Amino acid sequence: MAQLSKIYLDREELQILGRYCVRIDRTIVVEPSRQLTEDTFQRIMVSKPTISKISIQNEDVVPLIEYEGPYTFERVYGVLVFKPAGS
Repeated sequence: MAQLSKIYLDREELQILGRYCVRIDRTIVVEPSRQLTEDTFQRIMVSKPTISKISIQNEDVVPLIEYEGPYTFERVYGVLVFKPAGS
């Protein structure tokens, strides 16, 4: 899994240190070093039911890594899962 320092959901920045991977079906799995608070998770769920673009900042790679959506979002045992909408 690659390291990440920030993730952008559309234009909203989240400071998340952790690891991530992108599956062959374009599902993005983020394993934060520290779990998101319940308030942060609920705020994202309410404000971003569908995400049109996810950008990941990796300390080792200078440009942002971008994935075009739409994506839906869920949390599974503390891991953040962004699935392509319709899959």
